Amino acid sequence: MIGIIIVSHSEKAAEGVRDIAEEMKDESVKVIAAGGADGGRIGTNPLKIQEAIEAVRDKEGILLFVDLGSAVMSSEMAIEMLEEDVRKKVHIVNAPLVEGVVAATVQASTTRDIRSIIETAEESKNLRKV
Repeated sequence: MIGIIIVSHSEKAAEGVRDIAEEMKDESVKVIAAGGADGGRIGTNPLKIQEAIEAVRDKEGILLFVDLGSAVMSSEMAIEMLEEDVRKKVHIVNAPLVEGVVAATVQASTTRDIRSIIETAEESKNLRKV
């Protein structure tokens, strides 16, 4: 059981990627959009990311997908605010936002192996090399 969190500077972008992933998953995968800053502004919010992580804290693994560098910083801040047992399950995945989330969602629907899911997401970078 995997939780996937989409961290984008745009609330709409995060929700759009979530909508695509929702079409690809089974019930064992939970996908949450954690995009945008307060008031619908562009940016990221560590508290919003922390809340998303807490919503899937019961999952075996929690994968964060980010769109830009400062989303990584906000995600790292959110992870630091977590209890140790939850923090151990969280991974920031180095993959393209859309392709990575879709690849991870499909893979997580077929396996519980967190390493395999992360590798599949990271390999989605190669889809752009045509």
